[in-house]
Amino acid sequence: MRAIVLEEHDGPLAVRELPIPEPGAGEVLLRVGACAVDRFDLAVRRGLREKAALPHILGHEIAGEVAELGPGVEDWAVGDRAASTLYLVCGRCRWCRRGRETICERFGGHIGVAIPGGYAEYVVLPARNLVPLPETIGFPAGSILANAIGTPFHALTARMHLLPGERLLVTGAGGGVGLHAVQLGRMMGASVMAVDLGPDKLAAASRYGAEIAIDPTVDDLTEAARAWTGGSGVDGVLELVGVATMPATLASLAKGGRMVVVGSHTGNDWTLDPGLVFRNEWEILGSRNVSVDELATVVDLVASGDVEPVVAGTYPFEQVEALHERVREGEVIGRDVLVP
Repeated sequence: MRAIVLEEHDGPLAVRELPIPEPGAGEVLLRVGACAVDRFDLAVRRGLREKAALPHILGHEIAGEVAELGPGVEDWAVGDRAASTLYLVCGRCRWCRRGRETICERFGGHIGVAIPGGYAEYVVLPARNLVPLPETIGFPAGSILANAIGTPFHALTARMHLLPGERLLVTGAGGGVGLHAVQLGRMMGASVMAVDLGPDKLAAASRYGAEIAIDPTVDDLTEAARAWTGGSGVDGVLELVGVATMPATLASLAKGGRMVVVGSHTGNDWTLDPGLVFRNEWEILGSRNVSVDELATVVDLVASGDVEPVVAGTYPFEQVEALHERVREGEVIGRDVLVP
């Protein structure tokens, strides 16, 4: 099979011919239809996250067709179409049994880090990670469901509990996760304020339902949020940027507001006055990715047309370096996808 191989951290990516892997017990061999690319792949490539053993195949946002079943797999058949979640989980601990496998006590790492990923024509995945993908959803769209749509779905439903009529602020709203967060917020009956850099990303956020779109390098974010809400502040903040925007977004919260932190690619250190938290009864919550059951709901939302997957472009393996550069420079509006 053809695969894109990382042979040294922060080194070039090379297209190689490799043997097709064989599925073990409880696993399936998936013929990859598409694999989406995001900043996490760039971090793994540089060795900044959990270091993958080299040589390695990146890629954690995967959709494809079942090509072979490992021993003990009974719920899938060759030819079935599927999308995959991102995490390797035990399925048995107290959190997995409660449907919260994203905080599995025996977390085994990420697909595309702990095991070879989807930058290949075939990939072996645990059968428990797969969700059926209908014919009406193409593989490029299917590949972005778990991360770009599932991540904000879990954050807004299971963590923030966003309600109809509330005001939601989304940072990084023009990116792959952000554009789908805007759509989900509107679908759930909230009004959405989008925050991102540059007119192109702000325009995209507006197209997908944002009522107001702000570039914080041009306008004061907190002042804009307060003005938009008549001075009361927003009910919820979905924080996709992190340290660079968190002081301003926290100051934008209404009394009783909730901030859900999904990522921080702008640093790790943040100073917080706890008095503001208890005096305003703010809730600051973490959120990570999506469960298998939630991914199945996301598939239904996309199949019904309630949410539109935003695929910016599809690329052959030979253009992976150009694709990574687009992601590195923040040029992608939505998600770019590799197609074998």
